[in-house]
Amino acid sequence: MHDEYYAQFYEPYAHYNPPIFAIPGNHDGEVDDPDSQTSLDGWVDYFMQATPDVDPISKDAPRVELNLPNVYWTLVTPFATIVGLYTNVPEHGSIDSVQQQWLTNEFAEAPKDRALIFALHHPIYSFDVFHSGSTKMADVLENAIRDTGRVPNPVLSGHVHDYQRIEQKIAPESPTPFIVCGNGGYHNLHKIHSKKGDVAPDSKAVLQYGQDQAWGFLTLTIDKDTISGETIEIDKTGKITKGDSFENYTAKPIILNDPKSVPTL
Repeated sequence: MHDEYYAQFYEPYAHYNPPIFAIPGNHDGEVDDPDSQTSLDGWVDYFMQATPDVDPISKDAPRVELNLPNVYWTLVTPFATIVGLYTNVPEHGSIDSVQQQWLTNEFAEAPKDRALIFALHHPIYSFDVFHSGSTKMADVLENAIRDTGRVPNPVLSGHVHDYQRIEQKIAPESPTPFIVCGNGGYHNLHKIHSKKGDVAPDSKAVLQYGQDQAWGFLTLTIDKDTISGETIEIDKTGKITKGDSFENYTAKPIILNDPKSVPTL
């Protein structure tokens, strides 16, 4: 809801100064009263301003707005191309043919000299007991890969309120990490039903790290060769510790010689 952006966005990020590039989640799209609010109006008011200014709703936590071109977008940086897809409101996500065509085009046109990062709200894989992963979103990614041959270096998502790093073998040279980073602050964490090394019986995805007892955040570092990352975790007592860490994922472009050979995700 638009009126909740101060408590749930501006105030929590009051001391975080860098620009925030975001894709909306299902709660950004939901409205209680369609007659008084429009889906995504709060998100659009901050992230899609033609002439960025400070919204009065930010009160004592002012932030200069952003001018993103759409609710889904592509950001090209020196070391990675980031494609952010809005997966709409329904449970497990839903996109239309226009979004699918756009995503496939962005995969095809992404520079072939740097990593490709795919970000979406609803996770493709999840070992949690509340939401679980989305076969709908698996189909979305699978279609984009089959049509272009381009495989994302990592896939980032939220929605599930815990942290998980899951690996799936798409390209022969290295596994693709699917990271669920949804433990950023919401009080109710979602229980993970598996342990490290467990394999999903349907997709064969492998859980490499899971955290459902602490809140935290993930920092990714990307250079021309590798993608590394580490998480910081804060438990219920306020104790801060290092959590997951990895440094072995390639940042080289991953392009399949035979796109039709991609396994069912």
